[in-house]
Amino acid sequence: MALRSKLILSGAVFGLVLAAGCSPLEDANEGKGYAGKADTPAYETGGGEYTAGGFKAGDKQGWSDTLNNRAKAQNEYVRTGDSAKAQ
Repeated sequence: MALRSKLILSGAVFGLVLAAGCSPLEDANEGKGYAGKADTPAYETGGGEYTAGGFKAGDKQGWSDTLNNRAKAQNEYVRTGDSAKAQ
């Protein structure tokens, strides 16, 4: 009987701890729902020490060209010279 009551008590405590950690998001943000940071396009971010050389913030075409060049450099078919399969 003691084992059964311990299991019931531990289950109830576990349920209370679990329920306490599951508060709705609206409670944490005054009822407004998700309020994460604004999503800005990657090409609009401003510089930093990890920015590719020559990239200017807001240059969408430059960002696109840089990503395309990087993708081509990582393509095994292009790197090994089998350009027929690279297409």
